[in-house]
Amino acid sequence: MKNLKMIFFLIPIIISSCNFSKGVKKDLSTGLSASYTGFSIDDIYLAKEEVRLNSNIISLGSRINIIATGVDNFAEKNGKVFPGCTISLTDKAGKEILNLPDAFADMVNGTTATEAKTLQATLTTGDPMVAGQTYHLKTRFFDKNKKENEIIADIDLLVK
Repeated sequence: MKNLKMIFFLIPIIISSCNFSKGVKKDLSTGLSASYTGFSIDDIYLAKEEVRLNSNIISLGSRINIIATGVDNFAEKNGKVFPGCTISLTDKAGKEILNLPDAFADMVNGTTATEAKTLQATLTTGDPMVAGQTYHLKTRFFDKNKKENEIIADIDLLVK
């Protein structure tokens, strides 16, 4: 009986020591959907010039962002974290227009966990995009030190 009590005591300690997060978020006004594994996040949204958008209709020639806030649980290495970001854009037929394997590739020295709490993927719309067409934007934020930590966001954009 004494061993059984010890096992029940250890289980909560083991469970509480795990930093694992998994979830989904959906913005009903823009249609942006996101899933996250390993990271925890407060919010994720579509923005133009740092202002949250309430529609997925964007103007050709505009610069838009997918912004994730409150991002936490990076694996630190020497006091730094190393976020990554893939950005892909396809047309309605699935033809790839943009494939950026790591928009944060120049961040070779990492950043602080505080700075990485807000992650932002940027897309400037333009040629070969055409007004009146719908495009699928997909971003993936990830931890270069812990590859299973990721935030994947998808949205269909209607270009006017």
